[in-house]
Formats: sequence, C-alpha cells, structure tokens
Amino acid sequence: MNANEFTLKSIRKAAHLTNRVSAKMSHFSARVEGKTTRLLSGIDMSVKVSKSTPLEKVYYANIPFIKPVMPAMPAVGSKSTITIFLPTLDNGAFFGGIATALVVAAKFALASRRQLRVVQTIKTGQHEDLSKFFLSEGIDVSNLDIAITSVADRQYNIYGYIPMHPDDIFIASAWWDAYIINQLPINKFIYLIQDFEPIFYNNSDLYVLSEKTYRGNKFIPLCNTRLMYDFMRERKYPAFNRTSAYYFEPAVSRIDSGQLHKKSSIDKKRLFLFGRPNVHRNLFFSALNAIDIAIQKGFIDTSNYEFFMAGQDDLPDISLPSGVAVKNLGKMKMADYIDFSKTVDIAVSPMMAPHPNYPTLEFASIGTAVVTTKYANKQSLKEYSENIFMAEVEAESMAEAIKLAAKKSYGRKIDDIKNNNIGSSWNKSLDSVIKKILAEL
Repeated sequence: MNANEFTLKSIRKAAHLTNRVSAKMSHFSARVEGKTTRLLSGIDMSVKVSKSTPLEKVYYANIPFIKPVMPAMPAVGSKSTITIFLPTLDNGAFFGGIATALVVAAKFALASRRQLRVVQTIKTGQHEDLSKFFLSEGIDVSNLDIAITSVADRQYNIYGYIPMHPDDIFIASAWWDAYIINQLPINKFIYLIQDFEPIFYNNSDLYVLSEKTYRGNKFIPLCNTRLMYDFMRERKYPAFNRTSAYYFEPAVSRIDSGQLHKKSSIDKKRLFLFGRPNVHRNLFFSALNAIDIAIQKGFIDTSNYEFFMAGQDDLPDISLPSGVAVKNLGKMKMADYIDFSKTVDIAVSPMMAPHPNYPTLEFASIGTAVVTTKYANKQSLKEYSENIFMAEVEAESMAEAIKLAAKKSYGRKIDDIKNNNIGSSWNKSLDSVIKKILAEL
C-alpha cells in the first residue's frame, strides 16, 4: 500500500466515523426535540412539567384539526363571499373530494355573484393556478375573483381569525371544518357530504365528534350522489329528513377525452388496481388477494395481461404468490392518469363506503370493466353503468367479479357506454340544486 492510498483510506475512515457520530447526534437531538415538544404540549404525561395542564392545551394537542377559528370584523367596503373551508390547497390533494368541493364552491360564487374565498384549515399548501383548474372543469372563474387565506398555523392559545361579512355564505366538506363553522355566529351553512366520515375512525372521540356534526340544525345538507343522500336519511339525522336536503350527481365522466383503446391481437390487456393502503376503506390488501385468487383460479390469463396499481407513491412493486408482479405507478399527474386510463381493460376499485368512488365512475364512463364493492344501501351501480361489477367486500367475492369483468368483450363494453348515466358537465349537475339552496338561504 503506497502513502497516497494509505492517506485516502485514513480520510475515508475518519469521514465514516464522523458520519456515524453525526447521525447518532442528529437522531438524539431529534428525539430530544420531539420529547420536549410533546411534554410542553401536554401530549406526553411521562414527566410532570407543571402541577396541571389546561384542558384545551391537551385537547387540541390531540385533536388539532378542530382548534377554533374566531370571527373578525371585515375590512371597510368589503363585500360578501362564498367562503369554503378546506384542509389544504396543496397540489398533492387536488383529487376527488377537495376538487369537487372547490367546484361546488365556485359554482355557488358564480350563481350568487360573490367572490370565492378559500380558507385552508390544516395545511397551508402550495396550490396550482385555481382559475386554470376551474377552466379544466368547464367553470369560468378568474383568479381576481378568488381570495385564498389560511388559519392552519393557529394554536390552542393563538387563535386563527377570519373576517366575516353578515351576508357571507359558508361551505364545509370535511367534518372538522363543519365542526369549526358550526361555532361561528351564522344562521346556516352548507355542509357538502361526500362520505360517511365517522367510519374513518374506530370507536373513539373522533367518531363521536365527526358524527355529531350530522346531528346539528345549522346546516343545509348537500350530498354528493343520491346514494349518499339515501344513506344519511336512513340513519334519521334530522337535517336529512327535511325538504331542504339536497344531492347532486358528480360530473366525472372521461368519455370526452376518448374511450377505452381497442387492443390488437399482440397487445397485452391491462388490469389496474386503485391501490391506496393509507386509505383503509379502499381495501388494498383484500383487493390484492382477490387479484391473486382470480389468477390462481384461471379467471385471468396472465400471458395476456399486465398488472398495475396507482394512488400512493411510497409502495414497491408487489409480487403475488401466483408469480405475477403488480407494478406501482405511484400518485400520477392527472393528465398521465387520464391517458393511462384509456389502456385499462379491468379496473379494481373497492370502496367500503356508501358512495361510488370516482375511479369507478371514471373508468366505467370510458368503457373499462370495473370491479367495486357493496356497502350498506350501495348494492348496485347499474344506474350509472352496465360496465360496473359489484362484489361483497371479501377477496373471494371480488375475484368472482373480476372473472365476470374479464369475460366481457371489448365490443359489449363500448356498446354499453351509450347507456351510461355518468355526467360530464358540472353546470348540468349543479345549477338547479344551487339555485334552490340560494333561494332558501
């Protein structure tokens, strides 16, 4: 070993030891910071910091998203708004429920000739150009007509304030935003119900608090789908059994961007799983088991299929016991997702909830055979499309539905598009119901 080589190895060894020490110190510092933060916020009771801790400090440290928002005087000369509370406008959240909530709020703003104000309550997000988003949904709202603010940084003893005009109209979608708005000095607000949110939790304080928001009398219900509306009425929540409870059907059809591509004799078909293990009601593991059962029972010819999933980034490709690998495409950009959807022959999109999830309707609208799950009053989705196959929530039942989906020919799937009842225009979907609600308010 020459002197130069010895010197370089010595430097490398020293750097290695320094990195190990630095990593340990960094890890230790992070643990100390986390521990002290928990002690000071009242979450960690292992060390008594003071003789007693105020209830609100402990309460909001454990349930942070219902920290109060306080009213403030509006600016002189300001006009009334349509104000929607949203968890965040972060670009990664621009799918499904948040996108629909924005569309609904924008339509209310246009119909009432008010400015649209968006209040972020959980995270101050880096958002995209909202006017561009609205235009992609067929809604003409200028950025000059949109105000964006945030109360996400409020603490139990540092309040978030929102200026309130007497004629402001408030809209909530998430249960915690409904909980906050209910505390404000207003007569009525609009509660956009897109899911039965208590099922997000086990039997707990969060279940109780979320369900309590349905029992109030200060809101006008607006349900996303008739199925959701019927589900809430069956549970006899007072607001849903009045004449002033409403619903709409979502305009999520993708047929305007093209139908399912026809495969050549040498092209492989594609099976796609809407795979989000962090969203438990999507039944990720049951769906993977169902795909594996379908393969092992010969319902799917693996020599003629490719297997994909998407919806969550931090997942590996998954090898099934049958020997098939399901490739993860992660959280796709909307344009990429739409292009990819035209190549999917079978979509598996379980949803253990009362509503038809958007991927189910989106894929069915272009001619893909879709497998989804029953829940409560959601026993059939044929009123939306003949391309939707319903299953019980067990893997074996989903596998049988995959079998039926695989048997349906391309020609029959395309023929059934003409009988679809999946909207593509938010104006047609919302104009009538918004007019009724504004008349009531």
